[in-house]
Parts: sequence; structure tokens; C-alpha cells
Amino acid sequence: MDANHVVKKCSSSNEKISTVQAALRLLLVAVFLGSLLMWIMAPTNTFKQSWLPSIQAKLNSTYLEPKQGARLLIYTLPILFVAAMGCFYLHMGKKLNNDKMASCRNPRFASWKKPVLIKGPLGIVSRVELAFLIMFIALLSWTFATCISNYFAKINPNSAAEQGEKVWQSKLDSAALTLGLVGNICLAFLFFPVTRGSSLLPLFGLTSENSIKYHIWLGNITMTLFTAHGICFFIYWAVTNELSQIFTSFMVCLEILRERRAEGMRLKEM
Repeated sequence: MDANHVVKKCSSSNEKISTVQAALRLLLVAVFLGSLLMWIMAPTNTFKQSWLPSIQAKLNSTYLEPKQGARLLIYTLPILFVAAMGCFYLHMGKKLNNDKMASCRNPRFASWKKPVLIKGPLGIVSRVELAFLIMFIALLSWTFATCISNYFAKINPNSAAEQGEKVWQSKLDSAALTLGLVGNICLAFLFFPVTRGSSLLPLFGLTSENSIKYHIWLGNITMTLFTAHGICFFIYWAVTNELSQIFTSFMVCLEILRERRAEGMRLKEM
């Protein structure tokens, strides 16, 4: 009787934990999808002209500037919330029976972890990895296309003449800026795969060691985008005769840094 009572008690406890885990899972998915929606809407005029001003107006306080508060709310707080709730989710998962967890796994999801690409520059890639990679590339492409479309819509011969430029020069400037903005998205996700002790990676069944390749992928994409960003700006500065001015400003900054460093060394010697 005592053994049966203990088994029933453990079973009831596991059911409660499973219920709480399911509720947390739905909450985390909702927050993740909401954050993803904000990333998708960020380059659109709807976000810039309607959503963002409304958020900034509600976040105007003594402690935070409207722009700073909006950035924290949109890009930082969802990740922190998911990370915090993920700790509770994973902690409760350890209390469940591993055999029960293994038996409850859906074989359809297990098939998504099978390798799809074995030979190639990406190495061994599973279906779920390939799906996430395609979605991330789609996000970058969407952001680039939307931003550059919005910028180009504002460029015309009159606006370019006001800046003392030709139309193609203004478009080159906008394209270079857009490449940098898209590169910032990669920077936002760059170090998530290699964060040790993270509660985000285990939610997807990953570890920091196994996620190094994602960090490499993001790093390569980031370097490609920022290299193109720099090349476009150098071409723009060259054709608008601003390259010498940029170089002169750079040398002035270096000279100021050298003077401050020398002054600091003199103060230390005294």
C-alpha cells in the first residue's frame, strides 16, 4: 500500500509539473513569436511611424529616455524574460522521470534532427538547423529589401541636389547604411550560441559546445555584411570627394589620442 501510495504521489506530482511546463512553454513561445514579429516589423514604415512613437510616448519617464526605453522593451526584455522563465522550465524538467520524458517525445520531431546536408561548407546540417538558417536569411533579406525600398522612395533629383550629390550617389549612401543596419541584426544574435550556462540554448535542446557552428555562421555573415558596408562607404566618400576629409579627421583623432596617452603617462610618472 505504501509503495502504491508513493507511486501515485509521484505520478500526480509529475502531472502537475508537466502541466506547469506546458503553460510555460506556451508563454515562452508567445513571447518569442512576439519578439520575432517586432524584428520583422522593425524596418517597415508602420513600425517607425505608428508603433514606435506610441511605445516611446508610453515609456517617457525620469529614468529612461523614450528611445532607450523602447529599445530595452522591444529587444532586450523579451530575451531576459525568456531566459528567466527558461531557468524555471529547465529546473522543473529535471524533476521529471527521464524515461517518461523520452517516451513522450514525438518521433516526428526526432526526424527533424536527422542530417540533411553532410558534405558542404556548412558541415553536417539537420532539417531544423537548415529551416532556422533559411528563416534567418529571409529575415535579413526582408530587412534589407524593406529598408532600401523606404530609403530609395525618398531619393529624387531634387533631394539629391540639395545634398550636392547625384541620385546614384545618394542611393549608394543609403545602400551602405542599410548593409550596416542588417549587420546589426547578426551582431544581436552573434554571441547567443556560445554563451556558457545559458538557459536559452537548452530550451532548443542545444549546448554551447554544439552551437559553435552557429556562431561561425553568424560571424561569417556579419563580416560579409560589414565588409560590403565599408566598401560601399569608401566608394561613396571617394566619388563625393569626402575621402580626404574623412582621412584627415581620422588622423586628427589619432593625434588627440596620442596626446592624451602621453599626458596620462606623464601624470603616472609624477
